[in-house]
Amino acid sequence: MSGFGRHRNALIIFVGCVVTAFLYAALAQPLGYHIEWAGVTMLTALGAALGIMFFVLHTEHGE
Repeated sequence: MSGFGRHRNALIIFVGCVVTAFLYAALAQPLGYHIEWAGVTMLTALGAALGIMFFVLHTEHGE
């Protein structure tokens, strides 16, 4: 896999979690739910952590 593909996949993972967190925050009140800001924060942090982990694990510098 090329370097661009690795970057693209890591960004897709990150953006997917951040978009999910944003939708969760934006749609909670219109749907009648209370926004749990800890959940929004954790989804954003999860996206960042998974994106970084995916990037690091696919650096292709293994033996």
